[in-house]
Amino acid sequence: MDENGKQIEEYTGNITYTYEKNMELLRGLWEEVFDDPEEFVDYYFQNVCKENKVLSAYVGDKLIGMLHLNPYNMLVDGEELKSYYVVGVAVVYSMREKGIMKAMMKKALEDVSKEGIEFVFLMPALEDYYNNLGFKKIYNTKTMDFTITEPEDFERDVSDCYASLMLCTEHLRDFALDDLASVADIINQKLTENYGVFCERNKEYLESVILEHNCQSGDMCVVTEHMLSENEDEAEDKNIVGAFSYGVDDDTMYVERFEAFEDNSMALMISVLKLATELSCSRCIMTVAEKDVDGYENILEGIELDVSDGKGIMVRILTPEVQKYLDIMVNNTFIDEIV
Repeated sequence: MDENGKQIEEYTGNITYTYEKNMELLRGLWEEVFDDPEEFVDYYFQNVCKENKVLSAYVGDKLIGMLHLNPYNMLVDGEELKSYYVVGVAVVYSMREKGIMKAMMKKALEDVSKEGIEFVFLMPALEDYYNNLGFKKIYNTKTMDFTITEPEDFERDVSDCYASLMLCTEHLRDFALDDLASVADIINQKLTENYGVFCERNKEYLESVILEHNCQSGDMCVVTEHMLSENEDEAEDKNIVGAFSYGVDDDTMYVERFEAFEDNSMALMISVLKLATELSCSRCIMTVAEKDVDGYENILEGIELDVSDGKGIMVRILTPEVQKYLDIMVNNTFIDEIV
């Protein structure tokens, strides 16, 4: 039965792993079901999909469903574990409520368990549906939607505050590739201080984020605070206070991976606002951890703001002996808007 108590048929058709020759069919199904910009779909199928395990469901030789398993290295309480992010779960409209999605998920979980994977995670479209499949909510997010053109002196005030804090927002696409590994190490170290579970950053991870957001007129940024010596006017050291990624659509800036290190939430938020004004964006939509919303609302006091529930993250533990990880994951996780 589905979450509404309706009886669902048991799908007994062909479910198999799809190879490169089927990518055009998969892309067609993705475009039919999901409302993503063409530039993002190009990025996904050219750069991400080739690294995935992709389950496809068929009736005869017709593709009717798919499920993507995207591999990630996770750090869980300091231990590196391989996991999969479940994404792109879709069934053609004419074949829904026939148990196809459930059958694909069952096979995917059985197969990755045999591979030795201890847990998988996803961003739920229907939380109740995945509850019924044994997934547990471990990370809640909120969406903050605000106008950044008010009050009248907003841009000047942000610029003055940005300058007084001696902040610098640096786009990762401007970094040498060797530097990305160093940045990843710093971000891992900072996240470890605040969270027990997150996706491990490395050079390849950051390269992927850059590509993902470049196709959406954006990038990933690190924000540094310049430290002055007592006797010199020039900065002698830089401390990374946070990182965020963003995309731009018309006059709206979409912010993800908002990672404020230590007590630097205000500095990071001001950096986002400063960049948004430079990009002529009058609106900003941010995905943030639910537990941090109150602090961000205080920073944005006086700005028109709407806060709504995000999708969050759910996890499915695959082996009983790692149930201990569930306690670590609940309220101690940072996984934000990955593909």
